[in-house]
Amino acid sequence: YGVLDILVNNAAICFNDPTLYGVLKEPVGFRDQADITIKTNYFGTLAATQSFLPLLKRSRSPRIINIASAAGRLSILQSQELVDTFTSETLTIPELSELMEKFVADVQDGTHSEKGWPNTCYGVSKLGIIALTKILARQNPDILCNSVDP
Repeated sequence: YGVLDILVNNAAICFNDPTLYGVLKEPVGFRDQADITIKTNYFGTLAATQSFLPLLKRSRSPRIINIASAAGRLSILQSQELVDTFTSETLTIPELSELMEKFVADVQDGTHSEKGWPNTCYGVSKLGIIALTKILARQNPDILCNSVDP
């Protein structure tokens, strides 16, 4: 058809909720969780959205709905600098992506806590989704962009 009216992004992985996803046969360490979670939840959503944007722009009433979570609230951050960066009205997608990669790198080198990051990969991934949604709305005023917490 060459057009897309609604894109619902619901990609997510969360290692610490066996009631939702079952029990893992082997535990996954926090350092490994960070990379997998951010790649799936943030970068997967970003890639899907960027792929479908040309079709959305052909719609008369395009919408993007990103499934976020209260787990991604700003209060999980322990650094005002991080809060200010995530809420900046000038934050760009490349800057946000770099920030998400920094979280993974900081987790992997064991410095995430001292740099103000929380101990939740899922929460940071959803914080990234919320920030991404705000950027998409700013950059695409003709597309209705929302993030929701189911």
